[in-house]
Amino acid sequence: MRKFAAAALGMLAMGCATMGRQPPAAHLRVECNVPDAMVLLDDGLIGKAADLGKKDKTIQPGFYRVELRHPGYYSYFTEISVEEGASATLKAELHALLD
Repeated sequence: MRKFAAAALGMLAMGCATMGRQPPAAHLRVECNVPDAMVLLDDGLIGKAADLGKKDKTIQPGFYRVELRHPGYYSYFTEISVEEGASATLKAELHALLD
């Protein structure tokens, strides 16, 4: 029983040492004239423009290809680079498709 208690205490202590470390983070905010536009980061969906305009999206620092997409509008593409601890605000204007 004592061996089990000692092992459990050791594992708990190891967990506490790593729990205080946070992975590096950056923040992305999106402002768009089409609130329902979908925002993709490196081809992965991260949410709607309206939601990312209200609250920053926490992302890993780095270089990204960003796309805003909505039926009836031309897609918007750009590339961003965000450093650790920094925030990026993307302002995009989507244009309606021609009939």
